[in-house]
Amino acid sequence: MIKIALCDDNEIERGILKNVIEGLLKEIGQEVQAFEFSSGEKLLRNYSKGDYDVIFLDIQMKQLDGIETGKAIRAKDAQVEIVYATSSEEYMKEGYDIHALAYLLKPYRLEKVRETLVYYLNKYDVKKENDNAKMLEVTIQQKKIFIRQRDIYCLESMGRVVSIYCKNDVFKVYARLGELEKKLDSEMFLRCNQSYIVNILWVKEIVDYDFQMPDDKLVPIRKRDKKEIVQKFYNKRNETDTHMEKVF
Repeated sequence: MIKIALCDDNEIERGILKNVIEGLLKEIGQEVQAFEFSSGEKLLRNYSKGDYDVIFLDIQMKQLDGIETGKAIRAKDAQVEIVYATSSEEYMKEGYDIHALAYLLKPYRLEKVRETLVYYLNKYDVKKENDNAKMLEVTIQQKKIFIRQRDIYCLESMGRVVSIYCKNDVFKVYARLGELEKKLDSEMFLRCNQSYIVNILWVKEIVDYDFQMPDDKLVPIRKRDKKEIVQKFYNKRNETDTHMEKVF
């Protein structure tokens, strides 16, 4: 069950988006629970972390606008994904600090809403939530730990210690990076440096010679092989997106 909040002071546009989202998710048999809010104030009232998985937030609202609403949400909930909606591209830059998942231009285009949902489902593997998700088995202090691979956004090696960065935690494992690489899903992970492996699903953007990850962590790309590594990244991302699009 995906819990979605739609916040827009235009009732008609809010209703259109709700119908589109519910229709697209219904096609793949994914249950969705949608909550509508006509203002940022109403959305924030009694808001608690974990209330929603995705929030579709209009930027141009009469009272508390989407940017201020987004900042207030981030202060309460760092994990929820925010998708901004706006009638003008000029407002997109204002939402940068909120780390939005995507931006949608009004009037809504079906294919753009579809792309956003595909990216979200792909990123969190929501479609297979009840299946046996791929896990990474590691040993920490003589105890076996299983980490869901989709939750890992990068691995960093320092000597014989590998730090596994996840969306909610960091695990330090006594192992060689190459050993762990063999256990990882090759469609999801990319070796981008002697000391780093990155999960392509969590890459926000490429900045110079770095992959920018959640919390603005920068993962270095091997300089002499940058062109090849970046091409591999886009190939993997495109293959994964194409696989997910077949579901719709």
